[in-house]
Amino acid sequence: MNKKIFIMGAPNAGKSTFLGALWNSVNQKEIHTELTLKKMVGDSQYLYRLEQKWLEVERLERTVIGQEKEKLSVLLTNGVDDLEVEFPDLSGETFQNIYESREISFELWDKISKADAILYFINVEDIHSPEFISEISPELRQEGVKLKERNPCEDDPTQVQIIDLLQMVLEIRKRRTNLGIIFSAWDLVNQSEQNDVRAFLANHMNMLWQYLEANKSVINTKVWGVSAIGGKIEESEKLLDIEDPIKRIKIVDDKMVNSCDLTSIILEMSGDKYDS
Repeated sequence: MNKKIFIMGAPNAGKSTFLGALWNSVNQKEIHTELTLKKMVGDSQYLYRLEQKWLEVERLERTVIGQEKEKLSVLLTNGVDDLEVEFPDLSGETFQNIYESREISFELWDKISKADAILYFINVEDIHSPEFISEISPELRQEGVKLKERNPCEDDPTQVQIIDLLQMVLEIRKRRTNLGIIFSAWDLVNQSEQNDVRAFLANHMNMLWQYLEANKSVINTKVWGVSAIGGKIEESEKLLDIEDPIKRIKIVDDKMVNSCDLTSIILEMSGDKYDS
């Protein structure tokens, strides 16, 4: 069974870190995971490099345009059934350029059209909310004040950009879409909010939450909070002391279930365990 998962997200959204941790998860034998690696299809060196950085708790370099891996494919198994998963690791700037230029290449259009599911990454540190008028500096309200030129990707609220890109996805696909939202760097969220990822979405990205709720007939959404590293890079010594690296991973799903198994996300996004 072949499944294509299309991965989206802005720069620094955690896409490559997730892939490095996932590659380790399907290869290690110490901790049970729902899926394990049966065979790598194509170039595995890229994933090994991501894994090594992840194992050493080193900051991954951002995937930039020109160094992207447009097709990564792995054959996973649960011991009975096989699942071949394809996913691209594209630069976050790719999606920023689409948002800003209002244009998309045919190759990217084709990947989105043929994908079985969309996995959208949002770094909790990069959620940019709009300001209320009352919060704007009085100096900026004075007549004649010259404002800096607007940069859409820097100045527009995060959820506005995401909704716009999701609308593009739906326009391309023209069918019901399985969407997974991953809030990365989940360990940085206030502890009181860490167990309820749906509430976090509703409280911190209310417009996106309303959009998803209003479009349930065409978008089937799952939400996860994920800390693929397990803590801050600056706490690397503490993280390296954990005997089984996979135990660093912290995941909470929208049913408030905690685990360290990233393959459970892939399995659910594949459709085998997806709630309709």
